[in-house]
Amino acid sequence: MITAKKFYMIRHGESIANRDGYFSGNMDVELTDLGKEQAQQAITPVEALQPKPVQIIHSHLERARHTAEIINHNLQLPMYETSLLGEHHLGDWHGEPWDIIRPRFFSGENPPGGETHNEFAVRIRDGINWALEKDGPVLIVCHGGVFRGFYRLYNAECDIIENCVLYEFTPDNSTPDFPWKVKAMDH
Repeated sequence: MITAKKFYMIRHGESIANRDGYFSGNMDVELTDLGKEQAQQAITPVEALQPKPVQIIHSHLERARHTAEIINHNLQLPMYETSLLGEHHLGDWHGEPWDIIRPRFFSGENPPGGETHNEFAVRIRDGINWALEKDGPVLIVCHGGVFRGFYRLYNAECDIIENCVLYEFTPDNSTPDFPWKVKAMDH
């Protein structure tokens, strides 16, 4: 499934869509001022990592790209962009209010005119594996849906992923159904 290699992953800072409560999916939306502050605050835990990331891979969407740029300000690591790690393409649900669409989306209904949950998970698999082909460990800056897609590959439940919380993913064969140890790193 996913290459058994240590990596780090972080969701972008708060976006306008997060703040305003609508599905942005694969649409480009900006970070809010709070989102920019969250990315600034993520610098400290990223710089404290051991081993440190040697490259940053980020989604092609502005909110992830801007978060990656802020986090990388001091590190000055090579950065690579890919649409494979973009958020779920939500088709007709783009721009719809969370409170209306969320129950349908999280019950497993596929967005009309968008990617199915399984198509999205396969794209995420390909994107993470592409990132892990590079020298590592890498830091992936992406979206909450990328985390959900990762977990879906293993038929595992994913908790809510907060904006700009850093996670360490370490291969762990002691749990064959989900062969990863996932640890939220302290802020």
